[in-house]
Amino acid sequence: MLGVVKIGGARGNRYDHLVRELSARVLRGERWILVHGASGRMEELCASRGVEVRIVCSPSGYTSRYVGPVEREIFEEAAFHMSHLVSSMLRSSGVEPAIVTPAEGERKDCLRSVEGGRVRILRDNYSGRVTRVDPQPIRRLLELSKVPVIPPLAMCQGLFINVDGDRLAAQVAAAVGAQGLVILSNVPGLMRDLEDPNSVLPMASLEEWDLVESLAAGNMKRKVLAAREALGAGVQRVILADGRLEEPLAGALEGRGTVLCSAPCTVAAASS
Repeated sequence: MLGVVKIGGARGNRYDHLVRELSARVLRGERWILVHGASGRMEELCASRGVEVRIVCSPSGYTSRYVGPVEREIFEEAAFHMSHLVSSMLRSSGVEPAIVTPAEGERKDCLRSVEGGRVRILRDNYSGRVTRVDPQPIRRLLELSKVPVIPPLAMCQGLFINVDGDRLAAQVAAAVGAQGLVILSNVPGLMRDLEDPNSVLPMASLEEWDLVESLAAGNMKRKVLAAREALGAGVQRVILADGRLEEPLAGALEGRGTVLCSAPCTVAAASS
C-alpha cells in the first residue's frame, strides 16, 4: 500500500489521531506520505503580529488567501512550524519522519477578487500553483522507511510560495504512483446538505462529476478540484473524509466519507 494523506491546517482537524494511526500502519509495513496545511498557525501568527488575514473570492467562486510579501514570510514560517510539529509527533510514535519540499511552482502575481459585486485586482501576491513535483526525494525517503512530511509550499524563483495543499497532495500522489489519496478535513465528506452530516455522498465517478461539483461549496470546491486532477493523472481513488475521527484513515478506507473514482465506483472499490 502506497498512499498519500492530506490533513487540513484549520482548527478541528485532529493531528494526534492521524499521527497515531498513520504511525501504526507504517510500522506494519504500509507506506504513507503526509501533506499538511498551515492555515490555523498562519492565523495565529498574523494575529500576534497585527497582520490582517485577507481571504478573497474569485469570480468563479474559489476562495483563497491573499499573500503579500509580509504574509509570504509568515506563511513560510507557519508551514515549517507545522512540519516540525508533525515530525515531532511522528517520531514520538516510533517512526522516522523527514520534511521535504519537492514542488516547483508558478506565482500568480495578480488575484481577481469580487468585493461588493465588483471585481478588483490585487497585486504583489505570493501564492500560486504547483507546476511540477519531483518524485525522487520522496521515493528515496520511502526506501529508507521514513515518512515524507510535505508542507504547502513550492519553490518559485528562489522563494517559497503558498500553494493549495489539496492540489499539491494530488500532484504528489500522481508523481509517486500512489494507489490512493485521502483528503481529511473537519467535515465528514461531500454533503448534499451542509446542515446534515448524515447527507454525505458515499461515492461517485468521473461520469457523475456534474453532481460532485454541484455539491461542492466553500473550501470543498478546491478539494473536489484536487480530486479531479488526481483521478485524471492516474490515481485510482480519492477519498474526502473526516479528520476528526479516532482512526481517520481506517474510516476513509472503509468508505466513511466520499469515495471518488475514475471509473464507476463499487462497494468493493470503496473499501479495498
